[in-house]
Amino acid sequence: MGVPTISERKYVRLVPGEPEEPTSTVVLTSKDSHFVDVRIFKDRYVEEKDQGSFTGACIEWAFAGKSHTTPKQTRKDGQAEVSHTVWEHWIDSKSDNPGPDEGDMYLQGNGDLLERGTQKHPVTGEETEYEELWHDLDVEGFGKKHNRNTLVMKAEDSSRNLRGMVIKVGGWCQGIMKKGDALTVERWQYRPGSLSEEDQKSWAWNRVGEPEDRTRNEWLLNFRAGQGVLPCKAICEQTSGKFGLNQVFKRKSEDLDKEADWKVVEEYYY
Repeated sequence: MGVPTISERKYVRLVPGEPEEPTSTVVLTSKDSHFVDVRIFKDRYVEEKDQGSFTGACIEWAFAGKSHTTPKQTRKDGQAEVSHTVWEHWIDSKSDNPGPDEGDMYLQGNGDLLERGTQKHPVTGEETEYEELWHDLDVEGFGKKHNRNTLVMKAEDSSRNLRGMVIKVGGWCQGIMKKGDALTVERWQYRPGSLSEEDQKSWAWNRVGEPEDRTRNEWLLNFRAGQGVLPCKAICEQTSGKFGLNQVFKRKSEDLDKEADWKVVEEYYY
């Protein structure tokens, strides 16, 4: 367990290649280490944004689950300088039986984290060393007291091979649902005030003027792919009170016209 984080990847490097960042990669991690990791191809996004909807081809990878971190080397002040993290993939856009996902995390002088490990090369399939540099964004507070909060919801129905997870941390919310081979992914962000012309032209924004793409309290839909219905918008729209731990939020699934039960598994205010 730890502090909720919003982590944005600055680059990935397959050794001995050069660092690059072809995606918009954001990982939301809760206090109890639930996480949702969404990686969207920037170039593909630009190609599809004028269509008003996006396809799965925009998604480089999307997965969710729970992580476990073990300190390997600590400083004199007790802070981990090097740690080892394992990410258990409960949902994975690439596989129903994903392989191991783990790496060593090196704390940088500016607070960023350099992740190092090995993975299969996307072209050769051979085990290859990699590096990823991560930067934590500010977790925004809301209300008069500027309280920060984290909410985690999960859905599971083994009879339909359905799993889903949604996490809201501060001003970000991401969700993944996988039902058989059908994948649905969403990313929302809190953006108070009017959007500038620059923001409207940015690759990060969908058609924000459409009602389904924003909430009355100025959350905007950055990305949605798939035909499933996630509770992201309802989570973002709630401005006061708590959902309640273990409470079930029901939302009709449009593709099969059946209910997907979303349960609150974590709710944290600080």
